[in-house]
Amino acid sequence: MKRQPIGVDDFKKIVENDLYFVDKSLFIKEIIDDSSEVVLIARPRRFGKTLNMSLLRYFFEKTEEDTSFLFKEYKIWQQGEAYINEQGKYPVITLTFKNVKMSDWNINLALIKNAISSEFIRHSYILKSNAIEGKDKETFEKIYNGKAQTEDYINSLELLSKALYNYHKQKPYILLDEYDTFLNEAYIHGHWVEAIEFMKAFMNSGFKNNLYLQKGILTGIFRVAKESIFSDMNNLNVSTILSDSYSEYFGFTHEEVEEVLKYYKIEESMDKVAQWYDGYLFGKKRQTVIYNPWSIIMYINKGHLEPYWINTSGNAIIRKLATEGDNKIQLSIKDIIEGGTIENVKIDENIIYSQIDKSDKSIWSFMLMSGYLKPIKLNLKEDGVYCTLKVPNKEVHYFFRNMMQDWFDETIKGGSVEQMIKSLLTGDIDTFYEIFAYTVMNTLSYNDLREDNSESFYHAFVLGMLVYIDKEYDIKSNRESGFGRYDVMIIPKDKSKKGIIIEFKKASQLKNESIDQALNMALKQIEEKRYDCELKSLGINDIVKLGIAFKGKEVKIASV
Repeated sequence: MKRQPIGVDDFKKIVENDLYFVDKSLFIKEIIDDSSEVVLIARPRRFGKTLNMSLLRYFFEKTEEDTSFLFKEYKIWQQGEAYINEQGKYPVITLTFKNVKMSDWNINLALIKNAISSEFIRHSYILKSNAIEGKDKETFEKIYNGKAQTEDYINSLELLSKALYNYHKQKPYILLDEYDTFLNEAYIHGHWVEAIEFMKAFMNSGFKNNLYLQKGILTGIFRVAKESIFSDMNNLNVSTILSDSYSEYFGFTHEEVEEVLKYYKIEESMDKVAQWYDGYLFGKKRQTVIYNPWSIIMYINKGHLEPYWINTSGNAIIRKLATEGDNKIQLSIKDIIEGGTIENVKIDENIIYSQIDKSDKSIWSFMLMSGYLKPIKLNLKEDGVYCTLKVPNKEVHYFFRNMMQDWFDETIKGGSVEQMIKSLLTGDIDTFYEIFAYTVMNTLSYNDLREDNSESFYHAFVLGMLVYIDKEYDIKSNRESGFGRYDVMIIPKDKSKKGIIIEFKKASQLKNESIDQALNMALKQIEEKRYDCELKSLGINDIVKLGIAFKGKEVKIASV
């Protein structure tokens, strides 16, 4: 029985070591059939981008070794002579920036230069020929030795393309894997300007103005827009998760997962595997159901279901956007943790890093393209694509739930989470009030309590806390009950326990309202609107009705 290729993203090693390979070789055919000079494929991390780029390299690259044996057992070899004749025909430049993810720009730049130098070393045979001479040869040698100037590295793809063309009399393919990894780090660590300036010039030289380019293929998570990385590149075809092109080649299809589980004689686990790892929908007109490939491979190897993909690195930006942005984002995340959806979001397939934390649309687009949400409904309008979004599977649900819990733990520095929760659930309002008020006074800044969003902040704060109890309680927010909408309802799965209704009110500055007036209004609203109807209909009669009023950092809590 073949072993799974855990951590192996080199196609030749997979074949030579007889590892299990899900046949994605028709990806080569689609690349050949694509008339674009440059193809950018944006997919979530660990969805097979690096392995597919390796597949392309071994297929197209002209080397002294005949590598056709690698492909003869796979689908591409049954596509006819027109495709077989492309094998081993071209020089290939291959680069990856997937390891360029340090917090310091100078270190990242050094890593980029090292990657470029390594590719020049791989093609150092050119220096022994007449294919390159004069200043070009001098620059080639400097890059080869790692002693060139930054501008030489910026123009390195064009220089190497020219040298390869002169040597082989054939334009090269350029494969750039994970092109945007260091841009993600630049956004997080604050060296965006330096990173984007380098990338703009590097991309223009290698892919826009390169007369010696046969075809360029780039992979990443996003199409980085507006910063002009791809400006005026009319030879570019972009495929995102909302594109029909290449939709089945990154990640595993349902049929592929069925086949691999059957091979390992664990096909009876298909339903549970689907709950944990499928749910991704790639494409627009013909949506393809995709499973997370990394998690499938790890599950087969480990033999038990757990969050494999979500526990790998790469979640930093999502955590930043979810916990540092508008409090409405946190409320919406709580809704999707509860199994709800985010309705009618206009999706921008072009990610603008400088604006991703400026609007809900940008944040949800970022999460969708990253693989943390899925589009369960698409509405194609003249002004763009509108989606209804949902968490794709249990694995990602686990991530969001734990992220909210971590955020709450970090927010209530010095507070007692367990005691606060226990006092709330047992109806010990005095203790809950004491801990809650202490936490607000000592951990929250006045900036968090602006007049325009203070209520939503408190709402999100409490919802974050309630993530702790969702195994024993159902938690609802802003739902219809009685004659109006309550803020938070905690519904025990054990009907003998207390049900809890929470209504928030902030004292109006315009009306010169006191905190006591706001508190009385909250309690009055619970009674008049009969918010307890839902709990009573479920057979829960022991009900705590809680009002929370606030004015700046001042908090008052009382029950009916």
